[in-house]
Amino acid sequence: MKVLGSILVILDKPKHAQIALERARALADAGGARLHLASFCWLAMAEHKEVFDAHQRRALKHAVVKEREQWLRDLVLDAGLAAANVTTEVVWTDDIAGWVADYVQASKTDLVVKSVHHSRSIVHTPLDWQLLRSCPAPLYLASGEARKASGNVLATIDLRHTDRKHQLLNLRVLDAARFISGLRKGRMHCVHAVDSPAVMPGLDIAAPAKLERQMKARARELLEALVNPYELPRARVHTPVGKVGASVAGVVDRLKADLLVVGTSARRGLGAILIGNSAEKILAKVNCDVLAVHP
Repeated sequence: MKVLGSILVILDKPKHAQIALERARALADAGGARLHLASFCWLAMAEHKEVFDAHQRRALKHAVVKEREQWLRDLVLDAGLAAANVTTEVVWTDDIAGWVADYVQASKTDLVVKSVHHSRSIVHTPLDWQLLRSCPAPLYLASGEARKASGNVLATIDLRHTDRKHQLLNLRVLDAARFISGLRKGRMHCVHAVDSPAVMPGLDIAAPAKLERQMKARARELLEALVNPYELPRARVHTPVGKVGASVAGVVDRLKADLLVVGTSARRGLGAILIGNSAEKILAKVNCDVLAVHP
């Protein structure tokens, strides 16, 4: 991510706090981006051909859409948004992820922003996961948890794979983290979780503690070489040891990070089942804002 000309905002339903709009507006103010606000509505009964005739279905749909359009106009006015930089749209669909993918491809949108409401039992909604898999643009998931801004943006790096695709993904993550931290005048950090060595007793292998130190030292060497062009101080390069989800979440908590940037290896179409094992484990643990970027 090197430019931010246009942002698609997936609004929350009426009567909810518009967290995504707050984040998108702050980014737009800092980077001069245009905002397109999309409010989604759907009434299943309005599509029941067995129950209502065509005229009744149109009337139901029209009533729902008109009510949402009025709400959206009021929202824009109450927020004091400049009409020149903001457009709005009420979308009638039960496939939000599909609509977003089509819109982003057609409009060449630079960023999609959506709120996510964390809870103890469900971290991300099914729609979040659908967007993480299918959204062509970087996806910013704004956390609803109240926390004091720290200015820290944390880039998550995966050094376990050396193929070109993963190397490019790491660079995209770093570029995005640098870009956002620059917009916010914050501090960029990076993290790579080092797998804890599992050594079975009786095997003629270096002691686990020694092997762990060796792995950590090698990982730090590789990570510092990767981020050297970004001129990060050593204190902002983190190599915790342990399971990736818990390790990255631990660094997020310690830094009180405002944003975690993570790369996803999402596949499109019928193969869109996983977004990458590491990314899924991280997203299941962290409770800050997340920016997901694709290769």
